[in-house]
Amino acid sequence: MASLNKQQKRAKRAKIKARQINIHGRKPAALDDDLGDIGEPIPEYTLAMFSKMRDAEASSRGEMLSALLNDLAGIISDHPELLDMENADNEAMAATHLAADMLIDYRMWADGMDRETAQAWLTDPQFITDFGDALDTYRQSLEAEDEKSE
Repeated sequence: MASLNKQQKRAKRAKIKARQINIHGRKPAALDDDLGDIGEPIPEYTLAMFSKMRDAEASSRGEMLSALLNDLAGIISDHPELLDMENADNEAMAATHLAADMLIDYRMWADGMDRETAQAWLTDPQFITDFGDALDTYRQSLEAEDEKSE
């Protein structure tokens, strides 16, 4: 388990990121009865990724995770400032933290969950297994692409 200081830093980072993409505690726009003043809009790249994830999740969780990993790679390439290098040992760890944050935000967006419930979903043993499998598949596809380009 992470130290208390590291947990506090992660919580602070998650709050800042939630404000940046302005979905903390909101239902998906399609489900909001009263849109009223929603503040800053959710970035288009986030909405596009969440929509793809929701469509893929209709097939399976693995497909949803695959959509996340594929889109997140492009988002990180276009927006490297999203990686929190201060609270990570390396870029891979920062990308993993971002993926976890995006998954929490996705679940909040897709199902209107509160942050605590979304975090509990993320720590479910079956979810962790599914994420590991999706990550392995994603890495294998990257290796296959590298072999083709050589």
